[in-house]
Amino acid sequence: MIIITWVNICLAFGMALLQLSLIFGAPLGEYVLGGKHKVLPPNMRVISGLYAGIFIIVGLSFMQVTGNMAMIFNMTFMRVILIIYTLFLAYAIIGNGFLTKSKKEKYVMTPISIIGCAASTILLFRVL
Repeated sequence: MIIITWVNICLAFGMALLQLSLIFGAPLGEYVLGGKHKVLPPNMRVISGLYAGIFIIVGLSFMQVTGNMAMIFNMTFMRVILIIYTLFLAYAIIGNGFLTKSKKEKYVMTPISIIGCAASTILLFRVL
């Protein structure tokens, strides 16, 4: 279970770092948000900022629920966050795997979404 925990934590904070790098102009836009832009335009950087904040909260929730961090969120809030995050990853599998036209997004982000969804589902059933 320790490995599943750290997979979840690393994926959440890794995705937050990716989103933060996109905000600051990293040329990784082909891997996210449809993959139409190499460098995200300003309006899409706002979306990346929201995603970064969400991924940080999710990472903190994983750390807290597994006992790797002191309590800052109540248990009900954490469960809701983890359920929403797991459902988001399930949607990301469909969006990244079938709906996007970007090959980079399809071949990089789909496996990440599958691994994240599986790990999050396993941990979610342990916490519920």
